[in-house]
Amino acid sequence: MLLAGVAASAPAQTYTAVDLGTLPGGSYSVALGINNGGQVAGDAVFAGGADHAFLYSGGVMTDLGPGRSSSYAAGINNSGQVVGSSYTSSSPRAFLYNDGAMIDLGTLPGFSYSEAAAINNIGQVVGYAFAAVGGATHPFLYSGGTMIELGIPPGFSSSVAAAINNIGQVVGWASAAR
Repeated sequence: MLLAGVAASAPAQTYTAVDLGTLPGGSYSVALGINNGGQVAGDAVFAGGADHAFLYSGGVMTDLGPGRSSSYAAGINNSGQVVGSSYTSSSPRAFLYNDGAMIDLGTLPGFSYSEAAAINNIGQVVGYAFAAVGGATHPFLYSGGTMIELGIPPGFSSSVAAAINNIGQVVGWASAAR
């Protein structure tokens, strides 16, 4: 009852859709993350199939670069740091875009690739790495320049870290062994 009374007295929200456009030469763009300052991270898709991660800030869309052949943004924090994946034809790598540079975060030892999913306001990054042998995905936490494997819960064969809050708690999903 109390919640209904609070909601009923709250002023109505109005929203405005804003067309961010796309990067020069891009066919279209997709926004995938927004921070509290209104900065947006996403992907611009080009006619040839390549994607470029972008940062939209202050009305300007900045190309974060194709990385190695394509790049995809996955998240943004309140400092404007963007995370995602940079691809070659066969192996994506997690990246952190910070202060004008796309930094390759590497992958876990013995793993063939990595993808970043989210970043918190402290700069900690989560995602997953794909095992070179066996094909399982393993969640990781990248913090202080080090990528740490978070492990797979008992009874599961693969796991992915999907989000992280500002106190370092990580959530994701796991799939059962077949």
